[in-house]
Amino acid sequence: MNGPQRDADQAVIGQRIIDCCLREDIRGLVSQGQAHALPAELATHWPQAPAALWLCIGHLLDGELWLPVRRGGALQPLSALGDSWLFRRGERVCVEQGYPRWLEHLGTGLDGASLVLFADYREEADCAVAQRKLCRAAYRQHAPRLARVLEQADWGQRLLGIDRLASYLDHPFYPTARAKSGFDAAALKAYAPEFAPRFRLNWLALPHSALSLSSAPPADWPSFNELGLADSLASSHALLPVHPLTWAELDSHGLPEGAIKAPLTALEVEPTLSVRTVALVQQPDLHIKLPLLVRTLGARNLRLIKPSTLYDGHWFQTCLQTLAARDPELGRRYLHVDEQHGGHAAEQRHLAYIVRRYPGELSAATLVPVAALASPLADGRLFIQQLVERFYGGDLHGWLDDYLELLLQVHLRLWLGYGIALEANQQNAVLIFEADQPLRLLMKDNDSARLWPERFAAACPDLAQWPAALRDERIRVDGFQALAEMFCTITLQLNLVAPLEAIASAGLAPRAQLYANLREQLDSCLDQLQREGLPTAEARRFLLDSPLLPVKYLLSAGSLFSKDRLNKEGGGAADINKFYGYSAANFLLEVPCSVD
Repeated sequence: MNGPQRDADQAVIGQRIIDCCLREDIRGLVSQGQAHALPAELATHWPQAPAALWLCIGHLLDGELWLPVRRGGALQPLSALGDSWLFRRGERVCVEQGYPRWLEHLGTGLDGASLVLFADYREEADCAVAQRKLCRAAYRQHAPRLARVLEQADWGQRLLGIDRLASYLDHPFYPTARAKSGFDAAALKAYAPEFAPRFRLNWLALPHSALSLSSAPPADWPSFNELGLADSLASSHALLPVHPLTWAELDSHGLPEGAIKAPLTALEVEPTLSVRTVALVQQPDLHIKLPLLVRTLGARNLRLIKPSTLYDGHWFQTCLQTLAARDPELGRRYLHVDEQHGGHAAEQRHLAYIVRRYPGELSAATLVPVAALASPLADGRLFIQQLVERFYGGDLHGWLDDYLELLLQVHLRLWLGYGIALEANQQNAVLIFEADQPLRLLMKDNDSARLWPERFAAACPDLAQWPAALRDERIRVDGFQALAEMFCTITLQLNLVAPLEAIASAGLAPRAQLYANLREQLDSCLDQLQREGLPTAEARRFLLDSPLLPVKYLLSAGSLFSKDRLNKEGGGAADINKFYGYSAANFLLEVPCSVD
């Protein structure tokens, strides 16, 4: 196609948006569209047609949209081949391109409230394009140093460097995850991990009656005097850390009576992959999660801290550590960070924090979030290749066997044995690489898990009353389906399928072989659990026999449609962040769907 110079970042974001719409079958794009060859009368309008297969979408529009596609792709039957298509209305045929026009077509005939959400998402997409440009420039600056991240002597600096490396890689499925809505260019450079900034925290002195603490504050907290406050305040007040971006907005959001804003800052920090979690420069084993008035993974996903998560996160830490102490198969496979301390002011989500202290035994280890595995290095290799060279003597398949076995053993055992499914996404699933030691997991941030109390009580009768202490009612579920859906969409799709796809796309192994290996490992793990007496039939039926698997509908529920609309249409979006649709062809079937 001839025409003006394409904006590369806009084209990438556009294709990601179209692919996500196809994956979620938004407005019946796939189920009501028809895929076949391009008619001869249209072929003349695109002489160098990029595909033999085209998706014809006519049920939404006053006309026909012909999108070039290919069969297969991770979690979807059809994948877009770019962000351009043919549009025919009557005798007029033209080539169109770009997400603004795509979203305009997709919004045809919708109600006003939905169109507002579509307009908001268009702004989010624009933000993703702009910030992608800035982050690619930052990568060019930092890539040479990050290529040597494994040579860092200090484990904390290795972790921060690896987090930074992961920050340049887009989310596998959410198309505009690059957007940090609420960050302008200056804020991005000052506080986002892609730019390697350092900054100091602000602090509020709050009356003891206004601040709820889950335990005594860390010894590393500054004194009142260090913050420019009278030491005598210690008898009546306690300190709460605040991110500088939130600090600037405090007055407009209100402060508890008696709150005092400290005139000085304290504790130099660096942002981790999550952005709102920061690591202390002088004590890298201590991380602090802070609320941010910024939106990521959807225009309504404000990155605040719900006070109940302080307690629910620590509940899961205690539970997982207790299970690891009782169950050797779990105990040898994971550790958990200490998340017992946190605080919040009068249940306000913008005035809260959680402290994470990393185990001291990790000083010789290299910690790698799954999000970093497919990160590209300056020489074009994937970061996983460098890790495999360092820790596996270059044996990629040896590492892959260990990796699949580790995640499947831990998460299937928790699901089938204890009724627990963790939302351990790519950011929070952290691998522990250590010379001459087996690969292990480091657990953290498990405040949004799902737990089936009946199964938990059957496995641990003496702990049967524990689940009653969970504060978020959505955590407790009645039956296996919620556990299966979370395992499938988080552990299987984000943490296993996405890295496998990256390995295949890099030409390191054939896709068919990788998926066959995944099924073999899954079969083997289920066989072992069955021999131990665990109820594996539900997992086999859900994962290995069903023609379709659930997909987490990130764009439908997170950005384009309201919870009310989804509920009216029978979606049942009680938790809009865990809204699933069964539109993924099952790649685990004996005769796998083509993903090449």
